[in-house]
Amino acid sequence: MDISDSEDKNVTEKYIKSNKDLNAIGWADSIPLRIYQLSGVNWLIDCYKKQHGAILGDEMGLGKTCQTIAFILYNQRSKKKAQPSLVVCPRSVLENWEAEIKRFAPTLKVLCYTGDKEKRNELAQNMKNKSHNINILVTTYELCLKDSGFLSSIPWTCLVVDEAHRLKNNESQLHLTLKEWDIPHSVLLTGTPVQNNLQELYSLLSFIAPRKFRKSGQEKFVDKFSDMDKSGMKELHSLLKPYLLRRTKDEVLKDLPKKSEIVMFHGISKLQKKLYKAILTKDISAFETVNYRGEMSSPSLMNILMQLRKCVNHPYLFDGVEPEPFMIGDHLIDVSGKLALMDKMLSYLKSAGHKVLLFSQMTHMLDILQDYLGYRGYTYERLDGSVRGEERFIAVQNFNKNEDTFVFLLSTRAGGQGLNLVAADTVIFVDSDFNPQNDLQAAARAHRIGQTRPVKIVRLIGKNTVEEIILKRAEDKLKLTEKVIEEGEFSLGLSKQKLFTDDKVKLTDILKFGVEDLLKDDDSSELDLDFTELLGPTVGGEWQVKEEVIEEKEGDQSDEEMLDDQGPQSMYVFEGTDYSKEPSTADQKAFEELIEASRVVLEEGLGERSLRRTTSLLMGPLAEGGRKPRKQITPEEMEERKRKKKEAAEKKAKLAEEQEIRRAQERRKKMEDLWKANSYTSARVEVPSDEEDEEENLSQIDFDQEDDENKPRSRAIHYISGDVMKPVDTGSSVNLIVHCADDSGGWGKGGVFTAISKRSDVPEKQYELAGNLFGRFRKI
Repeated sequence: MDISDSEDKNVTEKYIKSNKDLNAIGWADSIPLRIYQLSGVNWLIDCYKKQHGAILGDEMGLGKTCQTIAFILYNQRSKKKAQPSLVVCPRSVLENWEAEIKRFAPTLKVLCYTGDKEKRNELAQNMKNKSHNINILVTTYELCLKDSGFLSSIPWTCLVVDEAHRLKNNESQLHLTLKEWDIPHSVLLTGTPVQNNLQELYSLLSFIAPRKFRKSGQEKFVDKFSDMDKSGMKELHSLLKPYLLRRTKDEVLKDLPKKSEIVMFHGISKLQKKLYKAILTKDISAFETVNYRGEMSSPSLMNILMQLRKCVNHPYLFDGVEPEPFMIGDHLIDVSGKLALMDKMLSYLKSAGHKVLLFSQMTHMLDILQDYLGYRGYTYERLDGSVRGEERFIAVQNFNKNEDTFVFLLSTRAGGQGLNLVAADTVIFVDSDFNPQNDLQAAARAHRIGQTRPVKIVRLIGKNTVEEIILKRAEDKLKLTEKVIEEGEFSLGLSKQKLFTDDKVKLTDILKFGVEDLLKDDDSSELDLDFTELLGPTVGGEWQVKEEVIEEKEGDQSDEEMLDDQGPQSMYVFEGTDYSKEPSTADQKAFEELIEASRVVLEEGLGERSLRRTTSLLMGPLAEGGRKPRKQITPEEMEERKRKKKEAAEKKAKLAEEQEIRRAQERRKKMEDLWKANSYTSARVEVPSDEEDEEENLSQIDFDQEDDENKPRSRAIHYISGDVMKPVDTGSSVNLIVHCADDSGGWGKGGVFTAISKRSDVPEKQYELAGNLFGRFRKI
């Protein structure tokens, strides 16, 4: 729901009239709230006074966190003995919540409830003994489930759930667990209150106001508002207004720098085309086991879809494709049309002084991108689901504060929630999420309050591949969900809307999209692009915003026409054919020919035997014509072939090894000449590779020795995370301090780097010289 400041004026005058009122109860003087944020705080207070929960659904980047902290501060200071509030959030933003509370409301005492079981038990005992006199406890979804018994026993004043779309399924374990807790007031924070359908919205409403929105009334609610006229829309607005507040950036942030989005299409390499065809023909039966509506009767088609998406990203995502000896080189870029485009784009962005967020859904793709960034010498940070919470916070801080860090690698889901990355002004989506709301959340990491430069959002799409039609379907879905909240047109229906399958576009048709062009043998990954023309002008590391001229059309437009007018439509039209609705006739015909050719090859290759297909993924799915049945060979002939094949392979391997030794010697000679010319001596410590040496070194450590109190020690390793410059005394005589070394060639600031520099400036000079020489050596 959109509630403007004018509509909120009466509420605004009730509790917090200005920032001075906030400062008087402990808000930081140097961080004033905006008018719409003060309005949001008063709305939250008003909901609390009226004894019902609230959904703060402001668009991502409008400051839901600071509004909520101000609301908690008011509650804590308006009562003599206020009980603490509980904030539940994703693990990735736990430290960020703690830091924001301390920054905005330094008088509030906050405690992070996290760590291993032993640490949590200690925190719980201290809270029971009143050792921790806190105002806010911050913890994660997972720990609410693990430690439900303890957390539910505390008399909380308020429950705040960040990224509350996690509660959209009222049968989920998190939803059911939190709903059982006896907490008088709940506040849900989500930039996407509706992602798919009305059931999700009703689940959130039933969580904050269970007496008003009973579980038994869900079906009636959905039936009533799924398809309604203007009078029904007004009724719905009236029903939701007390519980849901949503403002958009365009509405309340007139001074926020503009963002612009562009879709860049790229071709795919010959290897990718070969893989793409092989994936389509690997399981022919999958296309024959669907019902009359084209819906999947098994996960086979969805699996094919995922494999095709991996193929468009990078062929090395498949085992056995990357050639040995697995050395990073230009081949990493050449075999992927997507990475070839990104390589040229990042070079342009780096020279122009931009900082970039790189999002991908696949962590293995992030691995490849990390190898690529290291190969090109670009500085970067990385965050995905495997990165620990404390390390995430440090990575974000490093990226925002260190001007030299060029790229932040993030997984769309782990890095798309609650992070503030306004140091970046360019966002690149390597691939698109099935749910467009996840991409919106990811882009909002850069386009939010605090951003001082225009933001460019670039989406990379493989032309004539499944990526293209998936993007179109996701955009259509996004337009519908926007209308649900901002216009009240709840048209998504009773049943959960499928991501890609409806009466117009079947999943089988999506898989067939673009096949005609993919059958061509040309390598469509070669690029000659003018990025200034494509991305727009940039001056001094800042995108230049073009003034848009809006032409008014005469006559009235229907809602459908207005929906169709939004966004560029030419992206999905090639040579007069609209691919956004269904695959072309040529695609259908090409796909049928591809499948038939593969079937013929299989049948003739198998002869009269009816064996199950076991062809390799890399096996060419097409042939120039039908092959003759193979001649039957004797066991002796088979052994002779194996022997000759083995000898040839050994000879080839020996030659390759000799060539590699010669190349290594040549590279070493060039490197030593370069070192000598620059008076450089390597300080590299050689690590012994012999396993026996390693075992001997390990055997010298007595893990069974007893401490001063003669208590036997456990063999298990006890992990402690923290600052490497301030190691924790574990009480053990055997301690291993592990620190991730830098290999970028750029001397860092703070931590270990500063500690070393205080002792001597030689390591810094030598390290940066080594980085400089490495960059020059790669160009030789």
